[in-house]
Amino acid sequence: MPRSVKKGPFVDLHLVKKVEEAIASN
Repeated sequence: MPRSVKKGPFVDLHLVKKVEEAIASN
């Protein structure tokens, strides 16, 4: 799955930001 590996870091950063926002909202 080259696509997943390539997108890995970018998706991680995006998820981290979303998770942090969700935690801040709660």
